[in-house]
This record gives sequence, C-alpha cells and structure tokens, in this order.
Amino acid sequence: MTDVPVTKLSTIESSAATGPLSAEQTELLEKARAVVDERVGPLLWDSERGEYFPQEIVPIFGEAGLFGGTIPTELGGTGWDLITHMLVIEQVSKNSQVLGSYLAVPSGPVGAGLFKYGDQEQKERWLKPLAEGSSLAGYGLTEPRSGTDAANMITRAERTDDGWVLNGAKMWIDWAEMGDFFLFFARTDPDSKGAKGITGFVVERDTPGFSTHPQKGKLGLRSLSVGELRFEDAVLPDENRIGAVGEGFRVAMGALEDTRLQIAARVCGGLAGCLEETVQWATRREVFGKTLAGFQLTQSKVADMVLSLEAARALTYQAARAKAAGENATKAVIAAKLFAQEAYMRTSHDAVQILGGRGIIDETLVNRHYRDAKITELTGGSNEILRMLVSDSVLGRQR
Repeated sequence: MTDVPVTKLSTIESSAATGPLSAEQTELLEKARAVVDERVGPLLWDSERGEYFPQEIVPIFGEAGLFGGTIPTELGGTGWDLITHMLVIEQVSKNSQVLGSYLAVPSGPVGAGLFKYGDQEQKERWLKPLAEGSSLAGYGLTEPRSGTDAANMITRAERTDDGWVLNGAKMWIDWAEMGDFFLFFARTDPDSKGAKGITGFVVERDTPGFSTHPQKGKLGLRSLSVGELRFEDAVLPDENRIGAVGEGFRVAMGALEDTRLQIAARVCGGLAGCLEETVQWATRREVFGKTLAGFQLTQSKVADMVLSLEAARALTYQAARAKAAGENATKAVIAAKLFAQEAYMRTSHDAVQILGGRGIIDETLVNRHYRDAKITELTGGSNEILRMLVSDSVLGRQR
C-alpha cells in the first residue's frame, strides 16, 4: 500500500438532528470509527486506483458486529432500529461512500425487497446469508435504454413449463463482479407498457445463460464493483420469483425508497468528512504569514459547509424518524436525498478549493468525496428527477 497521510475522522456525536444517542449507539459509532481509521480505510487507497473492492474488508465489518442493518436477528441481521443503522452508515461514509454502500446492502434494495416481498423459504435461502455477511448481492433495475425511466425496461421473462426464460441486460449494477445473487426485474407481459407487467426475480451467479461484465473507468465510487448483467436464454424456476407476477415494479420502488434514505445518510457522512479534513488543513496550512483559517474567504466557505451538513442531517433524520414511525415518508426521503446530494457537491468542491494543490491529488479524502459526489447526484434518482417528484407531490400531478 502506498504510504500516504490519512485523515483521522471523529465519531458522530448527539445533535439536534439525531437526538440523544444511547450508550449502545455511542459504542457502535466509536467501534465503526476505529475499524475504518485503523483497518478498513487504509485498504481503500490502492483499491481506489485499481478500481476493485478489497475482499479483506468483508470479514472485518462482520467480526465487528457492524453488518446486518435492520434485518431481524433471526434472519441473520443485527436487528438495529432505523436511526442506529443510519448513524453507522453515516459514520463509515465520512471516509468513503463505498463503505457506506457496503454496510447498507442487507437493508438496501435487495435486502429490503426480500424482507418485504419474499416468502419464508426465500428469506432463509437468500436474505439470511446476505444479512450474516456470508454472501453479497446486487440490485438489477437500470438498463441501457431505461435509467431514469425504469418502467421502460425491455428485459423479458417468458413463462415455460420449467419456469422462466430470461433475455436482456442490466447496466450499472452495484457489486456485479462480487455478487453471489441479484434481485432484478423483467417484463413478463410482452403486451404491457410502463410499470405494468413487470415481475421481480432472483438470479444466482452460476445460472446457465447468465453472466456479469465489469464496467471500469468510473469518475467516482472507484472501489465499488459495478458492471452489466446479461441474460441469454437463462432459465429460472418459478421459486426464484419475488412477489406476485406483474407486481415487480411495486417491489422495485418500495426498495428504492430505502435506498434513497441510505444514500442521504451516506452523503451526510461525506459532508462531515469534507468539513473535518478541510478544518484540519486550514488550521495548519500557512500562507502569507497566517493560516488559511485566518482568511475571511476560508471562514465563509467553512460556515457554508457547516450549514449544509446541519441542514442535510436535519432533513435526513427527520425522514428516517417518519419512516420508522410507519408514516408516509416518500416526499421527506426524496427531499432529504435531493438537498443532501446537492450540498455534497458544493461542499466537496469548496473543500478541494481550500486544499488547493493537495486537494486535486488522490491522497486526500476530499478528492475522493469530490468525485463520489458527482456520482451521487445521478444514482437512486438524479437531481432533476427528484426535484420533479417533490414538485409533483405538492402540485398534485401524477405521471
């Protein structure tokens, strides 16, 4: 590993956004901070350059009791409440959005989809090992021609006496190179249009006719394994179907809301990481006889960073509390993700600007966050789509 200076990040503390932290939450966050600073974070410097996810990370989080999310303990999870899960995601994401994405997997779109719509046998077969950290999974929704317009998918599943025959492709799928199985969606009614006639399935890596292909050269999230899923007359038994035939889009969108909330938590971590590294640099870097912290322009940018972080956290944890209480939190989740990811882009830009020449090399966290922020503005709903959804909710428009 290249010997580079690593910024040491603090542990999240109680705030108006999170409310008082319990002793268990405080202990978990301190453990997460120590694991990332001392064991996991150093592994990412080389993996960022090589565009791979270090396999050594997988058992580390499991041994530390930091994997499993909100999935109940009887299904292999840690059984955390939603706020605790969000706090842990935020903590590790101070260092890297990829780490937050990894910890979100059990309660993310795959885990949430299986937990909400899978039967007991499917949960035991796929969800339990996923929550335990003994397997990894990806979520196949996006296609080459249907990114934002997810309902316009053309991957087909044709019913036969033996089950289903799949043909088509999914693009930009997280964990494509590493996933043991994938929750994906295909059109089962060839005459249907839009969200109708779509069904959810699970495909395992060794399924004949199924293959994955890596996609390299990403601007950000370089340590995240991303790729294409291809189906060429792949045959799946009907027991691999998740939910009812034709109701797959409901499965997909229900899981997507969980994903958006987790991304908002990740982004809060990214905002905090940018702020902390900026402060560390500004208070020790001297120019023209004083530190950068002594200049009003620096002070102004740092103040904006603080405000962005506090506002993003307030929206994110407000949405999380609403969702945990069983309320309709769709608009709150969308608003939190939208505000947070736009603030992340601005904050990471200002952080790189303050670090100057040091900020443009890949030996700083702000460099990583700047690249990851752009990707965040596109995944799980772009800024433009989320803004449209927020306005629709108050204008009474339906699409």
